[in-house]
Amino acid sequence: MEKIKISKQRILVATLTLCMLFTLFTPAANVNAASKRTKALTAYQKKLTRLDSRYNKFALIYLDKDSIPELLITPDFSVHAVAGEVYTYTSGKLKQLKYAGSDYGRLIYSKKKSVVSNSAWINGYGAISTFYRFNKKGKGTKLKKFEEAYLPKTLYKINGKKVSKKKFNSEYKKMVKKYPLKEIWPSVTFNLTTDNINNLVKNYKSFIITGKKH
Repeated sequence: MEKIKISKQRILVATLTLCMLFTLFTPAANVNAASKRTKALTAYQKKLTRLDSRYNKFALIYLDKDSIPELLITPDFSVHAVAGEVYTYTSGKLKQLKYAGSDYGRLIYSKKKSVVSNSAWINGYGAISTFYRFNKKGKGTKLKKFEEAYLPKTLYKINGKKVSKKKFNSEYKKMVKKYPLKEIWPSVTFNLTTDNINNLVKNYKSFIITGKKH
């Protein structure tokens, strides 16, 4: 009985110690995350001040799981040949995520999965959708490319190889199930007004957009 009592006491002491350590380090972690977020938002703010408000709009999104949102820049209105741009803050500077945007100024992405679908309609050919995943440093890795061509004849490709329509649809559904897609159009992003830019750091949550199901 005495050994059991001592064992319980040790467990209690260990538990209390862990609770104290968690209490001590959690505020510090939160402060550190807030500091990084402020630095990122300030960098986004500077980027936006250099853009022409007649042709550009913006929003904040959560592409990955951390508490620091990414910056989305779109054209003022949907233009086929203009893609949306996404920037992240890494190693103390802004980095554009290559191939993140889609045509018509859109962003098609999987929230907090670090994945985008670079999608485009190519006149005279068909539709292409390439999935990319980005790491913390902003480097993209191609996951899978889907091509649905209509001219001169209908055919389906995955990573450049011809497949059946059934195989194509099956693989695409698997991809979307793993990475549920949201879509953001320029019509729902924010105007580049002086007030919006000035309020970006303090009221960043009001500029966060999730988008609708793609």
